[in-house]
Amino acid sequence: MRTGVSLKVSTIALQELIANAIRKRKFPELHDMRSTSDLYDYLSVVVCDGAEGLIERRQRWIDKPIQADLIAGRPVSFRSFCNLFWRNLDEDDPDGDEWQKMIASDQFYFQLTILLNKLRIAERSLQDHKGVLPELSLGSA
Repeated sequence: MRTGVSLKVSTIALQELIANAIRKRKFPELHDMRSTSDLYDYLSVVVCDGAEGLIERRQRWIDKPIQADLIAGRPVSFRSFCNLFWRNLDEDDPDGDEWQKMIASDQFYFQLTILLNKLRIAERSLQDHKGVLPELSLGSA
């Protein structure tokens, strides 16, 4: 981000969900995912650089556990991270403006759509009771 924050959106929880579904042969969460916003509960954000400045600028919305996770470079749930950028419409907020533009971009939507399609492939493979799922490289969105 131009404000000096370097971050990545992680799909680790999504990968764990798929692995658990494969292991247990149960996949109700996969079946319930119908839109890209359904993925938000399984995404997290890791701040790689600039956490201190972000915390200082977002102090009105940040709590101690999230602050500790950001400083330690641990994942913060996607929804909790989005809540850091709540504000009044008339506020000047470079971090918030950039975050909102990023998650509203065509590129971000495209990445989420790819993830959703991979989940649909996994769900269909599980429903068909095939022995092995195709290689699903989810990576970071």
